[in-house]
Amino acid sequence: MSSSVFSKANALQQEQKPFALVTIVGKEGSASRENGRMVVRSDTHFWGTIGGGEMEAFALEKAVSLFREDKESWIGTFEIKQVNGQIAGKINLCIEHIKDNADTELFALAAEKEAFHSPFAYIMTLDGTERKRYLVDKEGTLYGKPSSLLESLAKDTLQTGKGKQLRIEDTTYFVDVPQGCTTLLLIGGGHVNQAIASLADTLQIEVQVLETRMEFARQELFPKAGNIVCTPTIMEALQATTITDNTFVVVAAHAFGDKEASYLLSTEARYIGILASSNKERALRSHLSLQTKDEKRLFSPIGLDLGSESPEEIAVSVLAEIMKVRSGTSGSSLKYQNRSLVIVRGAGDLATGVIIRLVNAGYKVLALETDKPTVIRCTVSLAQAMFDKTTTVENITAVRCENMDKVFSIIKEGKVPILADPEGEAIRQLRPLCVVDAILAKKNLGTTMQDAPLVIALGPGFTAGEDCHVVIETKRGHTLGSIITEGKAIADSGIPGIIGGFGAERVIRSPQAGIFHSDRKLGDIVQKGDCIAQVDDQPILATIDGMLRGLLNKGLPVTKGFKVADIDPRGKEAQFTTCSDKAKAIAGGVLEALDHFKNGL
Repeated sequence: MSSSVFSKANALQQEQKPFALVTIVGKEGSASRENGRMVVRSDTHFWGTIGGGEMEAFALEKAVSLFREDKESWIGTFEIKQVNGQIAGKINLCIEHIKDNADTELFALAAEKEAFHSPFAYIMTLDGTERKRYLVDKEGTLYGKPSSLLESLAKDTLQTGKGKQLRIEDTTYFVDVPQGCTTLLLIGGGHVNQAIASLADTLQIEVQVLETRMEFARQELFPKAGNIVCTPTIMEALQATTITDNTFVVVAAHAFGDKEASYLLSTEARYIGILASSNKERALRSHLSLQTKDEKRLFSPIGLDLGSESPEEIAVSVLAEIMKVRSGTSGSSLKYQNRSLVIVRGAGDLATGVIIRLVNAGYKVLALETDKPTVIRCTVSLAQAMFDKTTTVENITAVRCENMDKVFSIIKEGKVPILADPEGEAIRQLRPLCVVDAILAKKNLGTTMQDAPLVIALGPGFTAGEDCHVVIETKRGHTLGSIITEGKAIADSGIPGIIGGFGAERVIRSPQAGIFHSDRKLGDIVQKGDCIAQVDDQPILATIDGMLRGLLNKGLPVTKGFKVADIDPRGKEAQFTTCSDKAKAIAGGVLEALDHFKNGL
């Protein structure tokens, strides 16, 4: 979003001077931003930004050529190149040549909305026989005559605040939200909220003010406030105000108590920050029946820990916290951007237990796998996403990630990206806080202590202090999940753990080399001697009665003796959709080691 772009466009129209409007309409791969807008005059003076540097120079050149050739528009792509010349990403641009006072009313309305940071959707056609523009706000159409479908889609875009392309019949539309959808509701008009309102103006955040005192509800104190409500009580003001999930509330008012707090908690407000002393905050909480969802959006004390004292410093602290909540990011220093990133090598059943525990503890996790992993516990292995594109285990969803450029966007969605990267190239490029080797190959396939500040390895094949910092014991028994900082885990015996009196019998192996096929599904109850799969034309028979708990993905090549299935002798009582107790014990050891390390940073 670019400050005052439409105001400048409106001014140029009033002066009857042609200009070009440059808009980012799409992004691919790694790019610094996914939205932005510029107004360019024919003498190359410009206002706003689309990211600076070479890209803006490129856009200026294209805009000037539109003026020179007297063309209506240009749509194309700017390629972002790395130092080595490789293309890291692309920015799709649309440049409109605005002339002859076209859409004068549109730019005047947009400038008015922009002045008070009131959200609106700007719609333009990217193709079709005639270029058209529309304005829509949450109340309805402001300019033009879009179809009811297009107007509805524009209102949906206002909810997300993100631009999108839409294809309706034979025309492609780009719907953008130049003004952010955030509304800052300030309860109280004192010095702190005045400072917050002033800073919010520079961030293009819409401001509304509620007060009970006329002397603090004056427009000159809040010149850019879109609405100032002054009523005898705060409750009356609240009831006269629309509060949505895009509303962020800051309370700095003397006339505020339990009743008003309860009312705010009954709304959809995403952030409720109360500026109060410790005594008042404790008293307030003692009178409120807070649910978990309320605890997550009630902030008191408010703001990030920046050592703020003056109203202006407090304003920076509070708005930084609001931006953090709004974006769903960590709020930590960019210098340590990856300090919460953990890369787990492997995403089989035990690795999945680790991944789930780390994600639930607040860590960002990237999993690395082979293109076609040979896991058999498919219903409890996030590695299954490599076949199905996405899979969910215990409410944690993994998504197959095609390249490293998409890793953080998937993480931001609250999901786990899984990348086909058996060599660990992502480790060298992303420099995570921690690497967990959960391949469980019973030997080291290339992990070193230099891979990350903390390297954790699961099971045999590693020596703590030599090729990793910590080894986690994976053998069932009294020491399962224990943290080893010197030495090795217990050596692999080659004998599966005993379940229901069965060990080696419950693990099914391929009788020959070939291609594995099966029409069975996990959870099936089988009897000893049943055909459960084939390798080429050779049948594979169940060795015991029980539940089919593990099964290789069909179509994979196997060698003789390769593990292809697992039968749980407990039958219907067996669990095949949740992580095992073994996986959870190992995950606990990993989390303990990681938390201990991070707390020492």
